[in-house]
Amino acid sequence: MTLTGNWLLALLMLLVIGAFTGVVLLWRKLSGRTWKHVVGRAGVLGGAQLVLVLLLAAFCNDYFGFYSTWHDLLGFAAQAVNQNQAQPLGPAPGAGAPEGPGGGGPGQPHRRLLTIRSVSGLSLPSGSVPDSTGETQNVTLYGASTGLSTQAIVYLPPQYFQSAYKSYEFPVAIVSTGYPGDLAALEDRLKYPYRLLTGINSRQDRPIVLVMIQPSPSSVGGVDTECTDVPGGPQVNTFWAQDIPRAVEDQYRVTPAASGWGVIGDSTGGDCALKVALMNSDKISVAVSLSGDYNAPQDITTGDLYGSPQNRELNNIMWRVRNLPKPPVSVLLASSRSGESDYGDVLRFQQLTAGTPTHTSTLIRNEGGHNFTTWNAEIPPAMQWLTDTLRSSTPLPPPAG
Repeated sequence: MTLTGNWLLALLMLLVIGAFTGVVLLWRKLSGRTWKHVVGRAGVLGGAQLVLVLLLAAFCNDYFGFYSTWHDLLGFAAQAVNQNQAQPLGPAPGAGAPEGPGGGGPGQPHRRLLTIRSVSGLSLPSGSVPDSTGETQNVTLYGASTGLSTQAIVYLPPQYFQSAYKSYEFPVAIVSTGYPGDLAALEDRLKYPYRLLTGINSRQDRPIVLVMIQPSPSSVGGVDTECTDVPGGPQVNTFWAQDIPRAVEDQYRVTPAASGWGVIGDSTGGDCALKVALMNSDKISVAVSLSGDYNAPQDITTGDLYGSPQNRELNNIMWRVRNLPKPPVSVLLASSRSGESDYGDVLRFQQLTAGTPTHTSTLIRNEGGHNFTTWNAEIPPAMQWLTDTLRSSTPLPPPAG
């Protein structure tokens, strides 16, 4: 059973009802003054309150999408216990490709860098046909250079299956959750594929391929890597900038040009979007940050990612735009005047990049927060900006009709 969805909530609701019913039924029997009666009353009350707290925690987790599986939750717990260790979990540089498809060192035959585990259409009342609604694929991506791997959801727009686009190389947007995030929430809660399809049909959005992931690769475990090349540890920044594009280009008809690759994400996913683009503009040149962090976080969820103050500065987004040459990228920063802590950083980033090769646009709302309600309001205009900014290396066919 996953940690999100109605089944877990329904089970905990039944347990809460049963626990408080037990309190009512047993209270008279436990009304004596002996120590056994006192312990009994404390036990039934404590048990009832415990399952109520678990229900509230599960509800919050389901709403915000913190942990989608037991592996995510227990992996975080293991990291919290070992937070003083210098190296997060995961393969070190040069560890080689994982077992199964992907990678292939010198002298080895080429193996697939992406495996498709299942294929489905969008859940629409009118049904789902690839050349009219697109197709969703659950895949595993393997890193040829880092040895990392991750689960992903790929959405191919309807144009991908239409004959007019048979020679078109589609731009790609990597879409990221926050940390740790629920991968399914990108499809079910934030509805990226449905929003893109709606935008394409209304001719507000251009067709692109979506690659939906979590910020930390699945093979790393429950560690918040902040998309960092960890000294002596997993090279997550390289995985994002090199391995993901290589695996996707190996499988799908997409453009290899940096102008056709972008990243969009919320919270930690927004951090990664900016960081990966600023540090790898020759691979990914477009970024959208929704409620991102402009520093280099280090806390119980990350452990020591940087190894030195100098390396931490290099991974600090605001330090980079203050002190390093501005790369030729286009970024969209979304925030709110009231309710979000990153509003001041958004304005400073915009000021520091004005008149430079880093083109900064902003999407500012009057009120918002670090939550799905805010991101759901920001995603439609952000997707319109993103698809209009991404460029393919091949000409876009005229729309039908």
